[in-house]
Order: sequence, then C-alpha cells, then structure tokens
Amino acid sequence: MQLDSAWLISKSAPESAFAAASGLLGKSRTNKVDSLTGRVQLLRGKILFQFGMFQEATEALYEAEHIFRETRKMKYLAQVNNLLGEVYYKIKNSESALLRHEQALKIYQQINDDAGEAETKSYIGGMFEKIGAYPKALEYQRESLQQFETLGMRSEIAFVRENIGSIYEDLEKYDSAKFNFEQAFLLNSELGDSLRVIGNLNNLGDVFRKTREASKSLAFSKRAAEMSQRLGVLTLQKSAVVDISKAYAEMEDYESAFKYLEQSRQLSDMVFSEESTRQLAIQEAQYNLFTKNQQIKELEQTKNFDAKVKWLLLFLVSLLCVLGWVIFNRQKLKIRSNRELLQRQEEILKVKEQLITTEKENLKLLELKMEAEDKAHSKSLTAQTLHVIDKNQMLEDIQAKLKSILEEDSKEQKKRIRNLIKQIDFNFSHDSDWDDFKQTFERVHQDFFKNIQTRSGGLTPAEMKLASLMRLNLNSKEIASSLGISMDSLRISRYRLRKKLNLKKEDSLQQFLLCI
Repeated sequence: MQLDSAWLISKSAPESAFAAASGLLGKSRTNKVDSLTGRVQLLRGKILFQFGMFQEATEALYEAEHIFRETRKMKYLAQVNNLLGEVYYKIKNSESALLRHEQALKIYQQINDDAGEAETKSYIGGMFEKIGAYPKALEYQRESLQQFETLGMRSEIAFVRENIGSIYEDLEKYDSAKFNFEQAFLLNSELGDSLRVIGNLNNLGDVFRKTREASKSLAFSKRAAEMSQRLGVLTLQKSAVVDISKAYAEMEDYESAFKYLEQSRQLSDMVFSEESTRQLAIQEAQYNLFTKNQQIKELEQTKNFDAKVKWLLLFLVSLLCVLGWVIFNRQKLKIRSNRELLQRQEEILKVKEQLITTEKENLKLLELKMEAEDKAHSKSLTAQTLHVIDKNQMLEDIQAKLKSILEEDSKEQKKRIRNLIKQIDFNFSHDSDWDDFKQTFERVHQDFFKNIQTRSGGLTPAEMKLASLMRLNLNSKEIASSLGISMDSLRISRYRLRKKLNLKKEDSLQQFLLCI
C-alpha cells in the first residue's frame, strides 16, 4: 500500500514522504475515503512536526482526530493524541501536552494494546521529567520498561533505558545514568540502529565528562562525531563536536576547545541551511497540494454548474419549441437573441472566476514567501544566540581557571594573568556579536526596541539586551551566560527593568515582553 511506503520513508526522506502523502490526500478526498484521509493527515502532521511547522502540523492532526473519532479508529486516535502532546510541549503548553498523553493512555488501555500503552507511559514519563517531577517520571518509565521487556520489543527497551538514564543524569546519579546508557547502547548496537547508537555515545560522553573523566568522555564524543559525519547527520555531529570542545576545555587544552567550538558553529550554519531547504520543499509541496485541491473543487463546481446549465437549457429549448409552434418568425428571432445573451453571460462569469482565482493564488504565494522569510530569520536569530551563549560559557570557564592560577603564581605572572582577565571582561561587555544579533532581532521582531523605549521612557543598552533575550524566551542560566553576569546580578537587572517599565508586583515581566 502507498501509505505504508510513505510511513517507511518519513524518517529518511521526509520531503518525499510529504509529497507522497499529499498525493494520497488528494486521491482520498476525491474518492471520499475518510479512513485513508485520516491516516494521510496523521502522516502529514508527523512530518510537519519534525520540521518545526507546529501550526500546520496541528491543523492536520485536528482533521485526523475528527475523522478517527467519527470512524471509531481508536488506535489511530491514540496515536494522534500522543503526537498532539508532543506538539503542545514544543509550543510550551505542558498541561495540555500531559492531558493528551493521558487520553492516549486511556484509549490504549480500553483496546488492550500493551505496546501502545507502554509507549504512552514513556511519553508521560518524559513529560514529568521535563517539568522536573522526577519521581513520577521514573515511575512511568519503569512501568513502560517492564511492559516492553514482557513484549520482547528490544528497540523500545533501548529507548526507555535512554530516557531513564537521562532522568538519573538530571538527578546527578551518574552511576545509574551510565548503566542505563550502556544498556541502551548495547541493544541499539545489536539492532544496528546507528542513529540511536550515536545518541547513546553522546550521552555516555556527557556522563564521563560530568564525573571528571574527560579523556574517556573525549573518546566517546569523537566516536559519535565520526559516526554522525559518516552517516551525514549534521545535528548529531554538531552535538558531538560541542561535547568534544567541552572535554578539551576540561583538559585545559583551550586551543583544541576553541577549534571544535568554531567547527560546531560552522555545523550550526549547515544545519540551518539544510533545515531551510527542507522547509522550502515542504512549503512547495503544501502549495502544490493546495493548488491541486483548488483545481478539484473548481472541476466539481464546473461540473455541477454545467449540469445545471444543461438542464436549464433543455427546459428553455423545450419551452421555446412549444412557443415556436405558436409564435412566428419574430419569436424565433427572440429565442436566438436569448441564446447569445446566455453565452455572453457565461463567458463573462468564467473570466471573473479566473481573475478571482488568480488573485487568490498570488496572495497565497506572497503569504508563503513572507512566512518562509520570517522562519528563516527566526532560525538565524536562535543559532546566533546559542553561539554567543556557548562562547560566553567557555570564556567564563577560562576566567575561573585563570583566577585560580592567579592565587598561586609569582607577581609577574599575576600581572599578565590580570591583563588576560581584563581582556575577557572587556570581551563580555563589548562583544561585537551584539550588533549582528540586534539587526537580526529587529528583522524578526519589528519595532520591539522602539515600543519598549516608548513604554519605559528610555532604557540603557544593557537593559535593552536583557529585554531582547527574555523576548526570545531563554531561561535565566542562558541569559546570564549571554550577558556575562552572575545570577544575582541578573535578578538585580530584572528588578531595575521592571521598575523602568512601571510593572506591578503581580505582573509577569516575561509575559509583558512576549506581548510587545
């Protein structure tokens, strides 16, 4: 079946899968096959979610949900709920996400689908982990693991082991984290799942680095980088290269650390370029689908209109024939005039419909172009911000270690090291990346700086930078790292900004900035 083929290639070639699904969607709608339409929309929602197009994914999934509820396809309905849960979490609606996963769990329990129930428990455990409820997260993940072990589903067992290892890593129980990551690595290696093996290697490298075993961490991270480069998976390669940079920093090999950090920045640019290309391909496929559906609707409307006109003409001709027997040549002339008038009206109507259709298509193309440009600017802004954060974190680490050396060495060395620390401090406060960041930010969030200056009566450059980073919805640790200040200094800066913006005690500064 064509839909099964589309499912199989959705991970390796999502653009092709989306095109195949779009073609099937047109056929299913033409033939009124509701079940097939729902499955195709579920596939489209999954692919759009992978590309970060959350609004379009939600629309497709809502349509699939409606169809599966009407046709009583409960298993597919549960799959839609789980995927909607993932979408809701990505748009920062954790409560709705958890509710969706719980609905999916109830459905799987009702239809006695043990595999689906185990998978959904893993999703729920992941949600509790993300909101910091680690005991509940471990409870659900262990239940999921037990069910998968009973079913003998080794790939899923490896996935849950990795989730449990992540929870233990957050709890700083590194021995337990290492054990679970190693179990996942062995299972994925036996199954030949190279992509998950790379993730396992990265996780093991993280654990060794956090337990101060930088040399072992470096070996795992390098192996992950080599595998991801060989497979051409840029996102995993970038993650591994960042870990290599951190490992070298732990080993105080700062030259290598900066070299790999620069390599990670280049990989970020490549990832952004690749994602932009794929998103444009998806946008084009969506437009083609829209055009095809419009053509189908126009053909159906034309067919219905032609049928009505046919019956109307037959009636008129019959009437005119009857009248023709009664009325002489003058009436026959009148009939001919009526026919010509009807034809002219039809031609005028067709021309008007074509003009309206053309105008709608032009507006749709313009909207798609503007949307693609906005998303490209947003991706660039995020990559730029993450680069600044990574660089400042590295500089903070070097600064701390230089201060440690300063307490032990001679006066001449102390003098030189003080100069280095001053240069790093200067770099924190005069980073030229801010100008590039500000230009990109203003393209994405137009008039933000102008509006906030109007509301506040005047902000300092540092306060404007703080406001823009909060507008990006970064957490406190990332903002402090980007600004090169401590968490205490960040709290003081936020208090001053609230005061200048004349916010009440119960008002949220974060929500205020997001609404500007």
